[in-house]
Amino acid sequence: MRFIDKKTLIFDLDETLIHCNESTLIPYDVKLPIKFPGGETIEVVNLFETETNQYYLQAGINIRPYAIEILKEMSALFEIIVFTASHSCYANVVLDYLDPKKQYIHHRLFRENCVQTPEGVYVKDLRIFANRDLNDLILVDNAAYSFGNQIQNGIPIIPYYNNKEDMELKSLMPYLRVLAESKDLTEVIRQTFKLEQYTQYDSADAVLEKVVLGV
Repeated sequence: MRFIDKKTLIFDLDETLIHCNESTLIPYDVKLPIKFPGGETIEVVNLFETETNQYYLQAGINIRPYAIEILKEMSALFEIIVFTASHSCYANVVLDYLDPKKQYIHHRLFRENCVQTPEGVYVKDLRIFANRDLNDLILVDNAAYSFGNQIQNGIPIIPYYNNKEDMELKSLMPYLRVLAESKDLTEVIRQTFKLEQYTQYDSADAVLEKVVLGV
């Protein structure tokens, strides 16, 4: 499915739309069974092996307030993609819960679609979308390094863990509506967040003085 007349809005998964707890002893919104193929090495809690050489994780998931609402509303304005550095066997189960009828999330990308740095960090290089104009792509992610290769396309968001009063996604929706109608969304993002300033200075304090104080 292609969305010729719509821009593409990409969401990170973990700490952006949801948070996966380290243990099911921690309060959660929903517990989901995650099946890992035999032989794959993944460090998780509550992992057990079955007789068929399949590995299952009972994952306690906290869903960020307005996560489903933002996917539903924005799917009418954008092509929606979730791009996560997590394994597909985990992410697909979570995304199937968020969007069980596959109405809102149009495509999914996973760890194997990321670029891994020598330090082991997974970066989401948006050039993977070779058939889309980079100027029409937006990536919402709690980890700014994820969009380090295309900083002008990134919208940083505060990480989510368990705060039920969190309003980040609700507050983001009006801004995304503006971007949906913008001819040059990268310029709007640049003017809003000024993230390129971080590439021009040696410290965060220097950036703060320039961006906030104007010195």
